[in-house]
Amino acid sequence: MHYCPNCGSRVNEADIFCRRCGFNIAQVRALLSSCEETIKAIVTQRVEGIRRRDPELIQSLIHKDSYTKFDDWPPFERQGIDGLEREAEALKVLKEYSYEISDWRVDLLDDNVALASFIIKYRGRIKDINFNIKSRVSVVLMKIKEEWKIVHEHWSRFPEKGAWMRGHLI
Repeated sequence: MHYCPNCGSRVNEADIFCRRCGFNIAQVRALLSSCEETIKAIVTQRVEGIRRRDPELIQSLIHKDSYTKFDDWPPFERQGIDGLEREAEALKVLKEYSYEISDWRVDLLDDNVALASFIIKYRGRIKDINFNIKSRVSVVLMKIKEEWKIVHEHWSRFPEKGAWMRGHLI
C-alpha cells in the first residue's frame, strides 16, 4: 500500500498512520494480510481437493452459477460446471498426486473480487500414465454473501523441454 486509502496521499511502508489525515494504515494492512491468507487457504484447499480425490470439497469452493475454467488438460477450451464433472470422473482413476506451490501473489481488486496467481508443480499417476507438470495458475474469487468463492480458474502448462516455439527448440 503506497497511498492512504482514506485521503489518497502518499505513505511509506513503515507508516502506521497517514501523515496527512491520521488514518490508521496499520489496521488496514492487517486486514488485507488476513484477507490474502484467506484467499490462499481457499485456493490451497482447491488443490488439496485434487490430492484427496474429493470432488465435494472442490464443489464447495466454487460458485456454481458463474464458474468457468481453462484447464491444462484437454479439452483446452473454456469449461463451465461440466469441467468439474469431468474432473470428478478423472479423480476416480487418479492413483497418486503430490504438488508444490510457489510464487504466490494475491491481489484484492476491490472488497468483493480477488485474483490469486501462483506456479504449481504437480506429479502423480492417472490410470497407468505418470505425469510431472509445471503450470501457471490464476484464480478469480468473488465474495458472495460474505464468503469467498472461486468463479474462474486458468491453468496453463509451461512448455516442456524440447518443445518447439515459433520454429525454435526451447
